[in-house]
Amino acid sequence: MAELPPKVTIMKGASPDLSAATYQIHDEGHTIGNALRWMIMKNPKVEFCGYSAPHPSENVIQVRIQMYDNLSSLSALITALADLDKLCETIEDAYVADLRKKTYERWDERA
Repeated sequence: MAELPPKVTIMKGASPDLSAATYQIHDEGHTIGNALRWMIMKNPKVEFCGYSAPHPSENVIQVRIQMYDNLSSLSALITALADLDKLCETIEDAYVADLRKKTYERWDERA
């Protein structure tokens, strides 16, 4: 079986203390990229965050994070991923609870 690449890698050029680094996230696109950038920027200790998808044929995004006061951008990334996961769980729970009420409109599509 072929060995899978790691989900997240730190690209060359990161500062030694990781206060500024670019992370490459494999098998992801703009959907997670934009949501993750938004979540990272909610952290007041983050100076800058941006993401890009280098090429449409590559299933990868790059996330650049720069921190104030030489703090770790890796910690900011991990925290943002955990917070985004909690947010998605909250939305899913609310959706499922509302769906179970069966108060939505039903309609049949006719040919």
